[in-house]
Parts: sequence; structure tokens; C-alpha cells
Amino acid sequence: MNPRIARMTGPPGQHHASPVVSASRLAPEWEPQDAIVLTWPHRHSDWAPTLGKIEPVYLELCKYIGKRQALILIAYDHAHVLEIRDKLDTADIDCEHMRFATIPTNDTWIRDYGPVCTASGRERRLLDFQFDGWGQKYDWQLDNAVNTRLAEGAGFRASHQRIDQVLEAGNIEINGQGELLCSRTCFRRTRALPDPEFAILEKQLEQWLGCRKVHWLDHVQLAGDDTCGHIDTLARFCADDIIAYSASPAPKDSNHETLERLSVQLEKINRQVGNRFELVPLPLPDLITRCGQPLPATYANFLVTNDLVLVPVFNDGQDDGALRLIDELFPDREIVDIESNTLIRQRGGLHCAAMQIPEGFIT
Repeated sequence: MNPRIARMTGPPGQHHASPVVSASRLAPEWEPQDAIVLTWPHRHSDWAPTLGKIEPVYLELCKYIGKRQALILIAYDHAHVLEIRDKLDTADIDCEHMRFATIPTNDTWIRDYGPVCTASGRERRLLDFQFDGWGQKYDWQLDNAVNTRLAEGAGFRASHQRIDQVLEAGNIEINGQGELLCSRTCFRRTRALPDPEFAILEKQLEQWLGCRKVHWLDHVQLAGDDTCGHIDTLARFCADDIIAYSASPAPKDSNHETLERLSVQLEKINRQVGNRFELVPLPLPDLITRCGQPLPATYANFLVTNDLVLVPVFNDGQDDGALRLIDELFPDREIVDIESNTLIRQRGGLHCAAMQIPEGFIT
């Protein structure tokens, strides 16, 4: 694949009280990063039958990201490290800026079980929220233990803070002004959560992540999305005052009603803050199915690195239009299209597959 070049300038379950954490700040994704973390697909995961198709996607990610910044690759065991190194070598991909962490995992979606990095002055924390397989839909116990292992052996200079709350980073999207986009629906997977508990949760999010305002979305979920509506499939900050969001103008589209609801909610949020946000609709690709079931393909699941924006494409007629829009939204970064038809077969995307580590966290 050829990069598209832009202008270059460089459960909750039961609610549990958690330890008090002093005010910290979660950086938006576009701020400087030390590294990107990827969990490599392996034969003990759901990727086992299709390793030959998914590993080239990860090699593509390593090729582009590894030229510009550090990569931390999580391998299942030492033998897996050797296999990955061999594949990187065969693909002529330089491993100089790559570190390996040997940690067994259930799956590859590091965005949802990886560390959430916050800073308070000179203090750095790896916040270790609990992960339960999106409401215990899938095995999760190994994934939920990853952050402890990373904090112990991956060269972090940060304290490890366990947070007794189920939360996936695919459901938190923040700008540089401390405004957080988040979906309520993801917190209701196992039981109804009354408004008073949401008020408590909102205050905790403000404390944990250093946000000053939480903008909630509700009952918005793409067809086939098993996360119950992660924000990174729906709406993304591209700057402090720009939100790109998934949109479907076709009334017959299975996602049309849901995305109309998303648009209405974003417009309401915008009115509440004095219409400060530019709301930019991103098209959806045509519906992709597997065994007759819809898959949640979306261009909103792009990944921002230090110099790049990696955008999922699907060999679809909407690909070029989505790339042009994202090019305009990130004028100081190179836009790279990554064919993602294999990733979406497991209902994930580029953003789901990666976790950024902000500047100042890696020795």
C-alpha cells in the first residue's frame, strides 16, 4: 500500500470505591508520544485460523510506525518473539526502535486493556483499569493482567495504579482542553446504572483523567459492535475544537437511525458549549458482513502517531473521500491508508489494535 501524503511540517458490574488519585492529565492522542504498543496476533487467540492474513497488517503497522517512533510489541512467549523477529526480518523491517515484552494474552485489542497514561507535574502514572472482555463476552483474564507485567518489565518510568473500575480506553476520547467524549452505554452492559451512580463515575473520571468536563453519548452503537458503542468507532477529536463523527446519509443503511441519533447528541453537546466545535461527518463504508452478520466498519477508528495518521480502508467506494477528509483534519501529518478488511472480521480496527504511550513515560 502506498501512503497518502498530506502536508508535512514535521462490570462496572457492582460499583466499587477506588483509591483516591491526585489530579492528573490524560494527553490527547495528537500530543508527542514515546511509543506505540501492539499485541501481536498468536495461535492462542481468535486469530489462530487467519494468522496468515492478519500478520501482514501488523507488519504494515510496524513498517510505518517503526520508522518514526518506538514500538513495544507484546508477544505470547519467547518462541513467539523469535517468530515475530523472523517475520520482521523477512519483510526487511528495521527492529532498531522496537522493544519486545513477553506477556501471554487472550487477544490483541490492547487499546481496551492497555495502560492509560496520565501525568501530574513530574509524576507519571500507568492507570490500570479493569478489563472484563466487554461484559464477559470473551476470555479476558490474561488481558486484564497485562498492565502489571508491562509496568514491571517494559522500561516505564511511571508508577502503576490499579483502578477498581471496568473501563476501556476505546471509550474515552479527550482533547487538549480536558473535555472527554464517552459512551454511557458501555457502563450498562451487566446492569442498569442509575443517574446518581453516573454522577459519581463522572467525578471519578474527572479525577483519574484530569478532565474538566465529560460529554456523554448514549444508545449509539454501530451494527455488529460488541463493545456496546465505543467512542472510537463513533466520534473523535481531531483538534481541541474539531470532532469527526461517523455519519450515514442513506436512510436504508442499517446504521442510519443510530447515526442520526449520534448527530443529534453531538449537536446538543455543541450547543451546550456555545457551538465551539466544528462537527465533521465521516462517511461509513458500505456494510461489511461475516456469516451474514454485520461488522462495525468505520473510518473513525483511525490511529494518530507522532507524524502519521493511519486510516482504515476497506476497498470501498468511500475510502478516498474519507482519506481526503482526514487529510484536511490533520494537515501536519502524513496520512497512510491501511487495508483493514481482515481486522474488522474480529470486529476491531486500527485504533483498537494499538495504544499510544505519551512522551516522558519510557526510559
